[in-house]
Amino acid sequence: MLDRITFGRYCLRDSAVHKLSPVFKILSLIIMIVGVFFIDSYVDILMLTMYLLLTIVYSDISILVYLKNIYSIKIFLLFILIIDLIFFSGINKIVFDVYRVIFIVMYSSVLTYTTSMSEITYGNRYLLKPLDRIIPTNDIAMIITLTLRYIPTLLMEANRIIRAQKLRGIDFDTKNIKEKIISISGIFIPMFTLSLRRAEETADIMDIRLYNYGNSRTNYRTNNWSKINTLLLILNVVILWIVIIY
Repeated sequence: MLDRITFGRYCLRDSAVHKLSPVFKILSLIIMIVGVFFIDSYVDILMLTMYLLLTIVYSDISILVYLKNIYSIKIFLLFILIIDLIFFSGINKIVFDVYRVIFIVMYSSVLTYTTSMSEITYGNRYLLKPLDRIIPTNDIAMIITLTLRYIPTLLMEANRIIRAQKLRGIDFDTKNIKEKIISISGIFIPMFTLSLRRAEETADIMDIRLYNYGNSRTNYRTNNWSKINTLLLILNVVILWIVIIY
């Protein structure tokens, strides 16, 4: 049921995208998300789709893995489609809205699939560094990373709960809306308990590893900014400029 969702998981590969700086990948995600909200023609969609497909190809991860995330949000896409049909009559509006959601989900997946937790933390901390005197950037970067990595863990636990309740005779595939709501509501309490338990385990692990909040930390891996990152960042800015201006 929920095992189709793979967002938040890290896939170890030796691809060109994996080797890019995490700072660039986070910046690229921000730029592309901003750009996708400015699309107003099918030329923009074609350009962004080509860039997305090239990124997926060079990530050395099957496109089917990315499409699983799209399939998992089919109800949400259907909801957007219905809302647009009710309040908007233009087909272009419907296509653009659905495409925005699909693009954001798939391009966000590129970041989580190709970037380890420590690299995402480093990238967030580096980008938040100018605000170091105002906010605790180290803690915020860690919270963002843990939130992303918690998604697949909670989904795995939810699958275990669903399978256990199916063995007890609870029917999650019923077409009766009332019975389906009752069945799904039975997942929430175990999920809440497991979330608290996981949070306590994570806190204990960080204490054992002597993680001190607010203190500067060193990195095991050196994340150097190479020329390819600069070139790709310029390409991202050019794509954003074309989408906004034209």
